[in-house]
Amino acid sequence: MEVLLISIPILIAIVMVTITVVLIWTQVVRFQKRKHLLRYGEMAVARVISISQTSTSVNDRPEMRLVVDVERAGEQPRRITFAQLIDLGSMPRAGERVYLLLDPKDPTRATLAPSPSGVGIKVTGVPSDGGSPAELDLGDDSVRDMVALSPRLREHGKLGIAKVILISPTATTAKELILDIDNIGAPPRRVLIRQSIDGSPPSIGERVYILVDSDNPNIVALVPPSMTNGRGIPAMANRLDPLVLGPQILRDGATATGTVLSAVQQPMEEPTLAAKGYSKWQLVVEVKPEDGSPSYQAALVISFTTPEKAERAARVGAVVPLRYDPLDRQTFAIDSIAMGYGDPYETIRKMLLAG
Repeated sequence: MEVLLISIPILIAIVMVTITVVLIWTQVVRFQKRKHLLRYGEMAVARVISISQTSTSVNDRPEMRLVVDVERAGEQPRRITFAQLIDLGSMPRAGERVYLLLDPKDPTRATLAPSPSGVGIKVTGVPSDGGSPAELDLGDDSVRDMVALSPRLREHGKLGIAKVILISPTATTAKELILDIDNIGAPPRRVLIRQSIDGSPPSIGERVYILVDSDNPNIVALVPPSMTNGRGIPAMANRLDPLVLGPQILRDGATATGTVLSAVQQPMEEPTLAAKGYSKWQLVVEVKPEDGSPSYQAALVISFTTPEKAERAARVGAVVPLRYDPLDRQTFAIDSIAMGYGDPYETIRKMLLAG
């Protein structure tokens, strides 16, 4: 019987070749998967929890193992781990937020999005002006905020308003918030959300802008700051804010007729607006609902954009059409649309959302 003898150097060579082939094949498979993700992956934002080097390096590019929390407003943060070759100059650090491309069919598969400039990435968003998505720069905060929304909210999100009831930390990078969503003609609706928040979180009792999925009202998230240019709702502001509840009461509020009992002009906070003919008034109005329910008195602070509008409505004895909240009759507005002036909040919305 013959015995085939292999020398130790040859055996070592065979082992080394086998290991090299396996490593090359592994990298080829990973390259193909990354190529697939770069073409078909869905963009998301994640916060790096930890990053460490594996034992692999190709052409002086180390393979890094990343543990990240994928942050999507309207969804609970999801922790995933993946490995990727990364240039030393592009190495993220723990705590940083990065762009990822996720496999829609397997969200545990991910790769870092190309980041030298990021120009030319198309993102489906919720443009405040109703425009269509465009080629966007990943260095822009508004793009980051848009990408961080859940796909549902990017496609079906509508602006809303809510009061913060409770806010608590969680085991992840997110905060847990209990919100009461405010709507005209409906009682407050309580929801629980988990969301990562950059900077200071809102305070208990604060009113905040939210996005609500129009098809699934249980999907809710705080509005990214860039969508309102960082503007929040002042603590002493009227319930009828110009972005949500003001337009909503003109659309959904119950109808009434109002007779002005007193009208006192107030100082404008913005001198530039006063110079343009804007004026602010405190009115006491007798409200007569059109459904036949008893009349009542209510107070209203309102701004007019022209002297003609103020002359028509801000004088004792003036009779004006109204809209009011049937569940909170002290919340009402002069129906400028019925008076032929159009949406009175349109100008204010443009001012608030202007860059």
